[in-house]
Amino acid sequence: MSSLFRRLADPKRSRWLTPAMIVGVLVAVALVLVAVTAAARPGGGSSYSGGSRSSGGSRSSGGGGGGGDGGALVELLVWLCIEHPIIGIPLLLIVVGYFVVKKVSGGKQSDWNSGVPSYAPPYVPPIEADRPPPVTLEVIRSIDANFSRVVFEDFLYSLYAEVHRARGMGALDRLSAYLSPRAAQTLQHGTRGPIEGVIVGAMRIVEASATPQSGARAVIEFESNYTEAGRGCYVVEQWTLVRGPSAKSRTPDRVRVLGCPNCGAPQEQLFSGTCKHCQRVVNDGSFDWSVQNVQVLQREERPPMLGSSAEEQGTNDPTIRDRNLPQAIGALRAKDPAFDVGQFQARIGLVFQQFQIAWSGRNLAQMRPFLSDALFTTQQYWISAYIAQRLRNVTEGARITNLELVKVASDAFYDAITVRLFATGLDYTVSDDGRHVSGSRTKQRAYSEYWTLIRGTNRKGPTRTDLACSNCGGPLAVNMVGQCNYCKVKVTTGDFDWVLSRIEQDESYTG
Repeated sequence: MSSLFRRLADPKRSRWLTPAMIVGVLVAVALVLVAVTAAARPGGGSSYSGGSRSSGGSRSSGGGGGGGDGGALVELLVWLCIEHPIIGIPLLLIVVGYFVVKKVSGGKQSDWNSGVPSYAPPYVPPIEADRPPPVTLEVIRSIDANFSRVVFEDFLYSLYAEVHRARGMGALDRLSAYLSPRAAQTLQHGTRGPIEGVIVGAMRIVEASATPQSGARAVIEFESNYTEAGRGCYVVEQWTLVRGPSAKSRTPDRVRVLGCPNCGAPQEQLFSGTCKHCQRVVNDGSFDWSVQNVQVLQREERPPMLGSSAEEQGTNDPTIRDRNLPQAIGALRAKDPAFDVGQFQARIGLVFQQFQIAWSGRNLAQMRPFLSDALFTTQQYWISAYIAQRLRNVTEGARITNLELVKVASDAFYDAITVRLFATGLDYTVSDDGRHVSGSRTKQRAYSEYWTLIRGTNRKGPTRTDLACSNCGGPLAVNMVGQCNYCKVKVTTGDFDWVLSRIEQDESYTG
């Protein structure tokens, strides 16, 4: 029996309720309703640099549940109905009526959305004169209509990881179709042993240009972690890539294929930038992107810092919105009349909830259906690091407090929508034996992040907001490759519904 119930059940106290006690009862019942609506909505935030500005040290922090004294208050209602029916019965009717109305009105959307305002076209302030427009890869589409930022980034993630694994084995030559001799020499210099667990934590566009005469050029900055010769490393590198004017973009199904870019021969046929099968020089950018230069900006031994904690950065900064957002949303609706912003927000709520619960439980299977391959690979790294250090990042009572649409983009293969997600909640790290490591169990941590979700550009129709396969409609269960256990189709590519592709922190997002 709860202490509250025991106090009121005391014969010396129960005969009459004073006005102050009546007010207290009403407040307590109101708190029951609020608690039921707000509890158990996981979320959190963090950054990347080998460490974290949350207690977790991940690209995204954990999930968890709220709680409260709901059981005690239910006991109180029962007691009031018996001992003071003139008060208890009306209160019971109010509570029952609340849940009936909530059930009827909330059947079409998840409860998480109750605190998120409905969509209205946002005010887009003019770009300040002293702030240059963000560097964008979209310029490449001027010479290649099929260029896709989503596909290009997936290609870079794959190439970066393969290059570092290959240099750890002394086998960079098998990737010579994508590396100039100078770039390969820079990469190989100072290699100390096998390289494993390569994870790109951040990828920034430094420069991008394209002309019909010279082709395309992109300068990309990578921020990564990997294990080299058994030691954790934090690395910042800048890669300069070029592609000839006649080279065309890859299709999504070939994004991770790193054989000959001309004839498709396997890596074993490549030697010093020449394919032995087609007898062509293939590392000059004539057929695909080629890394011409690598600059190592920072490299230091630094294992994953999972127990650190730092202040949030940028949460109070103005939201960066694309000035063409209203037109882009209109174009998306014209292409897909069934697209609904409210449903899209509810989809984000579902992804947020499942992702964060899975994170807190170190459960890769639960988060897999909602994440692109590249983002899931990052989460695999962090979950493995937590398990290895016998730690767990937990967020209690976390919830989304607001969502702001900031950008809509479309290309030949994907539609992409970026939102700024605001959330708050307790965020702390504990060891497997229950020891408190960092963070706070009592002080909520507010944060915001920019989330980008993608969906196949040919996909039309309502957005799923339930735990069902986006292809066959069966119960949502996928393997680590992202294939549905029922229809055997890979559903994490975005071909069937929106999946989370990228998470960017406030201080790194440029639009």
